[in-house]
Amino acid sequence: MKRTKRLLSLVLALAVVLTMAGCSTEEPASTTVRAALVDAPNTLDPARAFTETEKTVAANLYENLMKQTLTGISAGQAASYEYTDNMDGTETYSFTLRNDIYWSDGKKVTAHDFVYAWQRLVDPETKSPHASILNMVAGYADAVAGDPAALQIRAADDRTFVVTISGHCSYFLSVVCTAVCTMPVRADVAGTADTADAADDSADAQSADAAEPEPLPDWSMDAATLLTNGPYAVSAMTDEGVSLAQVDKYYDAKRLGPDEIDFVYAADTETAMALYDSGDVDFVLDAGEAEGAVEASAAAVSTVLINQMATSLSESMRNAMSMVIDRSALAELAGESGKVYRAADGLIPYGIVTSEGKSFREVNGAVIDNDAEQYDARCQAAVELLSRAGYTSSMLEYMTPVTLLYENTGSNAKIAQTLQSVWRDKLGIRVSVRGVSPEEMLTTLRNGEFSLALTNVSGDRNTALSYLNRFSSNQQENYGQFYSNAYDILIRTAANSSSDEARDAYLADAEKMLLDSGYVIPLYNETYTWLLRDTLTGIQTDGMGVYYFQHVVKAAS
Repeated sequence: MKRTKRLLSLVLALAVVLTMAGCSTEEPASTTVRAALVDAPNTLDPARAFTETEKTVAANLYENLMKQTLTGISAGQAASYEYTDNMDGTETYSFTLRNDIYWSDGKKVTAHDFVYAWQRLVDPETKSPHASILNMVAGYADAVAGDPAALQIRAADDRTFVVTISGHCSYFLSVVCTAVCTMPVRADVAGTADTADAADDSADAQSADAAEPEPLPDWSMDAATLLTNGPYAVSAMTDEGVSLAQVDKYYDAKRLGPDEIDFVYAADTETAMALYDSGDVDFVLDAGEAEGAVEASAAAVSTVLINQMATSLSESMRNAMSMVIDRSALAELAGESGKVYRAADGLIPYGIVTSEGKSFREVNGAVIDNDAEQYDARCQAAVELLSRAGYTSSMLEYMTPVTLLYENTGSNAKIAQTLQSVWRDKLGIRVSVRGVSPEEMLTTLRNGEFSLALTNVSGDRNTALSYLNRFSSNQQENYGQFYSNAYDILIRTAANSSSDEARDAYLADAEKMLLDSGYVIPLYNETYTWLLRDTLTGIQTDGMGVYYFQHVVKAAS
């Protein structure tokens, strides 16, 4: 059965979590909006952009098939789409691209650009942290296993992009087709760099004595090679920030607010707030608890991952280690400027919504007991759990210590040392701790060469499935190598369910199963806040750390 949706002037009535600081469009800003971002981006490559800073800058440079607006989801690079319910239960979407969309060098955007970008996203060689966002596309499992061409997408012609998904997916248009990571990139730019990078890796692997190769320049961090297809293009790029200017050929230029967007990199929240107070910037990302700051709806979750394939810690030991953690104390200890921290009540943080738009956490309740008055009782219960499992104090004393790996940034060292102490003092379990650079941490996680790791878990969309799916056995982001056939079945069933109520129930069961295993120990949630000057309005966020400035205007008096 074929259905057609025309998008040229139609705003889609799709479920999407979208917050905005007002929606008045009385007077365009028509000048420059300056935004302070804490920390500079390491990449503006859509497939690899990970931090709020990286995704926010990229979101204002590129545009997807669909786009976020003040009223919901509307046409982006696609002028229309058709979808067909296939006899085998799959669905096929056929997007017809606009005829007036261009790259910043003047070349037309084609369906081939989307094919290349999506195949590149799931290619293991790209090492994207967001590959799982395409898990509903037919052929995904084979694609992430090393055959990106298996992904069921194609360009029927220059303007027709065809996608087959394995079953109904309620958020395919509203989330997948608006996400930063699925935005198009040019093969003649990114492809050249990727090929050279792979060649470097291959050459290095052939020589055990070879020195670490110098990393290739990131094409996305050079104004001369960065090609974008959105409403703005880079006009200047320095170590202090990046400036964006409106694109002349952008099809919807009349609806844009600022002529220019200046992103200024601040060393910390204090510096950013000083710039705001002095009037040098209009927006602060990571505003902490400053007066007037708005709390983002989603968060990263700090966790301890226990590598299923590299540690002999029993289920009793893993669960006992979770029970003795004072998560509220850790959240207070984390206390990094610009962020708000709360003890984790589960893996899914507050702000993540169900299929009906309700808070997943509030609907399903806490699955971790953080009652401060019951802390001593939980510690005693943990000791008894180990005793019933046959562990004596002498056995624990002479066990070979396992190592907790942490990234030596921010408060991570304090958190790791606190965990080390509480596991020793409350349970007699010895854990050593080792700090590594962010680069080494990422490499070690990807290679699965750790026993315990202190690391953040986040989703790439505002759904519980986004968080939980990364622990499916076939996911690149399943760094702890967690494997449970029953868990995989729950996640697949949830992803393919046509019933919103059933999907949410499956996900709730999956979260409980994952945490009961003890291989994932949530600690606390990191929530980000932002601040926009009250003379402006129209900032947008998708709730996942992406901020859009295209529609910022002067607030009505």
